[in-house]
Formats: sequence, C-alpha cells, structure tokens
Amino acid sequence: MIGRIALDLQNDSNYHRRIRTAINLAKQHNAELIGVYTTRLTQRYVFDDVALPDQVKKIMGRQLTEEQEAMHAEFLKLAQEAGIKAQWRTPEGHPEESLAMQARYCDLIVMSQTENRGSVASVVANRTESVIMNAGRPVLMVPFVGEVLPTVGENILFCWDSGRRAARALADAAPLFSKAKQIVSLSIDPDVEMLRNKGIEPGDLAAYCASHNYPPLTEVVKSRADNDIGNTILNTATDYGCDMIVMGAYNHNRLREWAFGGTSKTLLQSMTVPILFSH
Repeated sequence: MIGRIALDLQNDSNYHRRIRTAINLAKQHNAELIGVYTTRLTQRYVFDDVALPDQVKKIMGRQLTEEQEAMHAEFLKLAQEAGIKAQWRTPEGHPEESLAMQARYCDLIVMSQTENRGSVASVVANRTESVIMNAGRPVLMVPFVGEVLPTVGENILFCWDSGRRAARALADAAPLFSKAKQIVSLSIDPDVEMLRNKGIEPGDLAAYCASHNYPPLTEVVKSRADNDIGNTILNTATDYGCDMIVMGAYNHNRLREWAFGGTSKTLLQSMTVPILFSH
C-alpha cells in the first residue's frame, strides 16, 4: 500500500500540476501527503553580512517569507478540500538532499520534469536526477503538458527488459499495480535466446503479476527499428490509453548521458502522462 507521499513544493511553473497530481494520488490510496518546501535562496544566505546590501536583503527576505506563507496556506487548503491528511515541511540545507531524505520516510515522491532543456544547467546533475539517484524511493515525474486526471495509474505501461532496474521498478510499483485496471508490459527487442538459456518461460512475467492478484497482463513486444526507445515507449502508452509509465532509471553516469539525447530526453521533454522512475 501507499501510506505516505512526499511532494516537492518548489515554486516553479509546474507547481499546480504537481500538487494536483499528488493530491489525486493521495486520495486514491488514502495516503498522507508530505509537502516539502525548499528553495536554494534561503534566509541564511539572504542575511549573510557579505552577501548583499541591507536594502536588497530586506526585500528578498520579505519576498521569501511571503512566498512561503502563501504556498503553505494554499497547500493546506487544497489538501483539506480534498479530504486528505497533509503535513508541511521546511527542511534546511541543500534542497536535493532534503528532498531525498524526506522521500525515504515515504513510499514515493512527486516531482516534475526539468525546464532546463538544452541549457547549461542540464550539464550538471539537476534536482530531479539527484533525487532519483539518491532517495532510495521511486520518483513520480509530472509532465508540463497533458490533462491532470482525477485518477492516477489506472492504466499503466510497464517497461520490462528482464534487468535489475526493471525488477526494482516492478517491486516499487506494487501498490500502484494492485489498484490498476490495466497493466501493459512493453519489451523492446528482447533477447529471446538468452532468456531461454536462463530457463525463463514466456509466461513468467504474467505469472508473477497473477500471483500478486494484479490485473491480467497485456504483453507487448516491439522493435526499435523504426523509432528510438523513448518514442517507442511514448507511442505504446498512447496506443493503449495508459495514464502512467513505470520504468527503471539508469545509474548516474548513464543518466547524465541522457541530458544530451536518448531515452530520457525524449521522455522528459515529450511525456504527457506521469512517469514513475525507480532506481
């Protein structure tokens, strides 16, 4: 079951989509929502004697306080209207470290795709990538486009390659799979001979899902001959009406390569449904 959900309350352009998605998910699972407000520009730096002139410090300090109070009030109001339990947290320190720490006391954390498409900021590990790699909990990424549905994860596309990361995602998504109406597994160019040599039977994944009382599994096998992997995943999600994608994330070095192209660039820039990344 999902008992607690952490939510990144960074004040950005995707804040309202992110909070609506998190609230809808919390309602579905009768879960408590932990709102985590972080900002790189903390009061500590604003009031550092050598940082800024006094007048600028006062203005920035007041703006920070007003922003925090407004977001706090809105968060609690929306949670109350939705009838869910909610807590507001304002941890100190590095935002990525704080978010990862808060996520470890929850079942997953809700964040957003980055807006730093093609910018210099994408060269260094960004907020989301850092949390995915370090939290030890799955990260649900909310897109900038597409409809925010009242339910989340009723029709799930699960990316399966028989590897460790996919297996981790299979376990992490168990509470979502148990409440889903449809689960579609997507395998791209599977190594059938290798699986046969390892003694894997064609129906083993479906048998695993059945043993956990998940909905009957729809297994889809595709080739990347005509599309890259990212577009194949997105096209399959559209074809089967999926409202969530579940997949494993690569290690840090591989994920950095994604910043300049490949699977995650396609997914994070083009996704229209939330993606649960597991590491």
